[in-house]
Amino acid sequence: MPLPLASAYLRGATAQGLVTFDNKGRVAPGLANRWIVTDDGLSYIFRLNKTRWNDGREVTSNEVADLLTTRIQELRKGRFNSELAVIDRVVPMTGKVIEIRLKAPMPYLLEMMAQPEFGLARRGFGSGPMQAKRLGDAMQLRLRNIDEKGDNILEPETVTVRGSSASLALARYMEGQSDLVEGGRFEDFPLLDAAQINANEIQFDPVPGLFGLLFVEGGPFLSSRDNRDAIAMAIDRPKLLTAFDIVAWRETLTLVPESLPNRLPAPRPDWSSQQIESRKTRAKTIIGQWEGSNGEVRPLRIALPRGYGGRIFFARLRADMASIGLEVERVTIDRPHDLRLIDRTADQSSPAWYLDQLSCTVSSICNKDADRLVFEARMAATIEQRAQLLAQAEAELQEMRNFIPIANPLRWSVARPGLLGHVANGRGWHLLQYLGRDTT
Repeated sequence: MPLPLASAYLRGATAQGLVTFDNKGRVAPGLANRWIVTDDGLSYIFRLNKTRWNDGREVTSNEVADLLTTRIQELRKGRFNSELAVIDRVVPMTGKVIEIRLKAPMPYLLEMMAQPEFGLARRGFGSGPMQAKRLGDAMQLRLRNIDEKGDNILEPETVTVRGSSASLALARYMEGQSDLVEGGRFEDFPLLDAAQINANEIQFDPVPGLFGLLFVEGGPFLSSRDNRDAIAMAIDRPKLLTAFDIVAWRETLTLVPESLPNRLPAPRPDWSSQQIESRKTRAKTIIGQWEGSNGEVRPLRIALPRGYGGRIFFARLRADMASIGLEVERVTIDRPHDLRLIDRTADQSSPAWYLDQLSCTVSSICNKDADRLVFEARMAATIEQRAQLLAQAEAELQEMRNFIPIANPLRWSVARPGLLGHVANGRGWHLLQYLGRDTT
């Protein structure tokens, strides 16, 4: 966990959960065709569709409740652990109704349950909406319908999914061997220019999430909050992003997006309104004072992904750090490092997701008080109390400077002109069952 991208697309197409996403990234029916939430927010009740597993057996509420309970226990070992602690139990009510009972209100439960990791399978068989078979080194999928007798019917049109490197995927696209390339990130973006992909074939998804540098090792120098703040203020975000020539890529200065619904205001860094040269002068003074008392700072090790985009990113970062008297070196994620690039799209529209990524479980440079506030927010009795506690936690982490926000995550795809069913959305997630179909 999390699932690799190709595996996530395959599971999302063949093993749906109670809910899923539509082609615009909105929560939509999956195994359940409708649901209600009780007034206290402590119970979600789902009515299941009349559907069958891919082996032909009918889906029942007892099976779904058992499978979902098992899946929740599995996922508690991974990245969903904090959120799943709020779920009390899953209860089958009748042949077609199940209930998820909570220990506290969980306003973003449906967004989480729509993730492909929550897709359910019985003895290896999902419930569609597609059915897959291996085709060499690829997987071939076809939409599945049920006839009047309850038998499976596979439609003739196919979608073939193949995982590969970005360079190989683009080469196949240029040779006409594929119609769509998914999962593009910043480190591979320069390949589009090298491949001479037409601009009208490139699609950007306006995804929220975290893109920036996480401090993971302290040491004498980085244990100082002022030194970490100096590094953060010295990064020229507009110049760094301009090096990629992507209009859709915007700088960020806060841990949680300021436009996020239900986010209470949290202060920006005190230097955010200053010009970059003033910030660099201030940062250089802070570094100089520390070195005057403690000696020269060794080169800082920054873990970045491979790819030409990573080289461009590092070149700009190195120039910014040199301007304040610091040396940096680029390393891979498997080598010892002091800072690590975090590039993740958000699973949920909740401030809690962002704060989880910066907790004491991922870095020794952290704030236990902020972690406690996030936990208390999850167990809060009201949405208002939850929002207040999360705002306090964000302010604590923002003041600590254990993470340097730089921009929103960059996600791109390349689609053949005329390909139906592929729509830019705020999740960067394009379900395979919509491809080639007019979803209007």
